[in-house]
Amino acid sequence: MSKAFTRESDDSSDDEVASIRPPLPPGTTNYITPEGAENLQQRLDELLQKKERFSGSTNGTEADLKKLEAKIRILQQMLNSVVVAQTAPNPDKVVFGSTVRIRHQNGEEEDFRIVGVDEAEPENNSISWLSPLARALLSRKVGDTVRFRTPAGLEELTLLLIS
Repeated sequence: MSKAFTRESDDSSDDEVASIRPPLPPGTTNYITPEGAENLQQRLDELLQKKERFSGSTNGTEADLKKLEAKIRILQQMLNSVVVAQTAPNPDKVVFGSTVRIRHQNGEEEDFRIVGVDEAEPENNSISWLSPLARALLSRKVGDTVRFRTPAGLEELTLLLIS
């Protein structure tokens, strides 16, 4: 197939940066944990170093440079939009940055960390503080039962641990 019939997004790489997330609800502050901000800054620094090496090399194409610059702009926009949350851990209540352990009705236990939208990775059990599950858990205490609507229906979750 001709290159003319492919999308740039078809050429993904390991250092792919997610595109800008949908806008936050009006008036919502874009909080991030200190670790999340450090991770974004580290990724930006790596891309800037890669661009520097790229500029001194004849191995890449103009399209490769444009992709790299786009990734750099996205990370810079993310870093410019975040507010690092310096919340003190509260062992009694679920707060931004908490790691929690919950028990599902079927007895299965699961751990989640509540983080900012730009650092959430649900596949790694880091969920956005704006997600329905995190919102149901925020301000709860160990032993509390939370009713949470899942695609399968209403479920009761028990909060077992806050760290």
